[in-house]
Amino acid sequence: MGQSSSSSASAPQLTAEQLSLRLAELFAHKCFTSLELYCFRDNFRTLADTSTSEGGFLYWKEDTLIRFLSLPTDPDVGPIIFQAVSNLAAFPFSSLAPAILNYEALLKVVTLLTGRYKKALKREPDIVKLLFRAFAVHDRASPGHAQGEKATAEGEHDDTVYDSDGSEDLALDELVEDAKGSVPPDTHGVRGARIPLDNMRKLIMLLLVIAPLEENQPLADFADQFAPENIDTLKETAECVLRGFGKDVDAGLGISYRAFRKALKSSMPHLFNPGLSTLFLQFLYSKTLTPGSRPVTASSTTSPPETPETTLEPPPPRPPLLPNPGQILSLPRLQQLSLFLPRLFSHLHPLYAGSTSGFSLGSLEKSTTKWNAPTIFLLSGTVLPSHPISPPARHFLDLLPPSRSPPSTSGPKPGETIILGAYLPTPWKHSHKTHFGSPGSILFHLSPTHRTFRASTSNTDYAYFNRDDGVGFGAPLQQWKATSTASRGPFYRLGPVSLVVDHSGMEYAVFTHQGRGGAFYADEEEAEYRVVVEVEEMEVWGVGGDEERERMRREWRWEEREALARRGLRLGQDREADRALLEMAGLIGQNRSGGSMG
Repeated sequence: MGQSSSSSASAPQLTAEQLSLRLAELFAHKCFTSLELYCFRDNFRTLADTSTSEGGFLYWKEDTLIRFLSLPTDPDVGPIIFQAVSNLAAFPFSSLAPAILNYEALLKVVTLLTGRYKKALKREPDIVKLLFRAFAVHDRASPGHAQGEKATAEGEHDDTVYDSDGSEDLALDELVEDAKGSVPPDTHGVRGARIPLDNMRKLIMLLLVIAPLEENQPLADFADQFAPENIDTLKETAECVLRGFGKDVDAGLGISYRAFRKALKSSMPHLFNPGLSTLFLQFLYSKTLTPGSRPVTASSTTSPPETPETTLEPPPPRPPLLPNPGQILSLPRLQQLSLFLPRLFSHLHPLYAGSTSGFSLGSLEKSTTKWNAPTIFLLSGTVLPSHPISPPARHFLDLLPPSRSPPSTSGPKPGETIILGAYLPTPWKHSHKTHFGSPGSILFHLSPTHRTFRASTSNTDYAYFNRDDGVGFGAPLQQWKATSTASRGPFYRLGPVSLVVDHSGMEYAVFTHQGRGGAFYADEEEAEYRVVVEVEEMEVWGVGGDEERERMRREWRWEEREALARRGLRLGQDREADRALLEMAGLIGQNRSGGSMG
């Protein structure tokens, strides 16, 4: 023990630059192939500037990073990304941020943002905290500083970059230990830090657009979403996501670490990944190598690896992200859904739309119950005042139980457009006795505020559907037909967190966020509220590939033939005559009480 201490004491003190270089070498050795390192080095050296200081070194400037990543000018997100990269480049010594983007610093950033660090570190850094510190600014004179200090006292005292799982990380822990005495301490960490709202708004717009980005796909493929005719829709969607970070947004304050962490863990776990991580994979593809060539071996990181004589065929064209947009589900809304529902792009099929198939429970049943895969239910409409004028709206309100909470100032306001929905991992089921769904079900708001409500495992009233009770999520079966009105009261049965649609005409819906113990968890920090909606559109989208779509078509065709057989109709060889006959029978076409996929 004594000899070890003496030896350690006599060892020369390494500088922060030397320790950072050691970490970069560790990442290079364990996290990348030789080809990837060659491509990274080639990209870096091709675009780097040389410093004017003595013994000049290569580094990247802000406009170099912006040009390489093809970041848009509207929103002007380039400086925000550069700030974050410069802060991450100081890892693991946050007190030295912002750092100059030399080769080693930029390599560490790519390692962190692409998740490659998992190959080198036994204990993963707290990536949520790293991202917050990268985008946040410290301003102790700002109005939000007091709130930030209060939040710190409530549990944000941990300023380290590690998850507290108690495991040992020989790489980073020893590195940080060696740095003591040569690196100034981090005096504030996340305390008093906030991400400015305008910065976060621009960042969200970028993250929505790059959510479907594929490896080695240029950002230019999505340039049309930043065009003047589309930018307003993107901004509107980003504003809904921004409100999902909590009350400080409405108060005009920046986003605190506490609000940032809560939002990412609860309602938008895929905000940064895979989009941002895929964007930074561009560093691992050289702009000078022949497109389509696939190296076979690599023995050096300073010269290009050997390539085969032939080149691969160019990749096939990418399928459209949303081939048939709906009135509710636009591409920006799909990108918003991807913040908590991964693998949706190019895998959605329209099953039902009230505006085209009719607002009837029969039509909804025909369109949904044959889809044997997950679905997304969407509803849009206008929030009604507490005392509506129209008799049908007043009648619907009379069927609701008295609200136990006063009107909330935090919920959607009368006159606002609201978009609600539910994700159901299991197929729809028409039943008067049981619910369907699973613990993977999610109830959510998309507008005016992004918010999700995860499913409970103790209460399984996830979803119900039948022609007497209508459709609902998180509520008990209504049993309008089976139970007399006198025995239960003339009220809808609502769950603590639930969405119930008018069973008679699908004209109105009510969303409830009042209490706990239901099929979906309430947001404990959000005030209780209840909103009544006049329905304008309703859509159901099937999640899956062409196989699920074709299976549904086959079941439809079989049912149509069975129905014709029962009616004594026979199909011949004339397809046009057959179709006319089916339309007359009310089985397909405009007269059919089925879905939009007929």
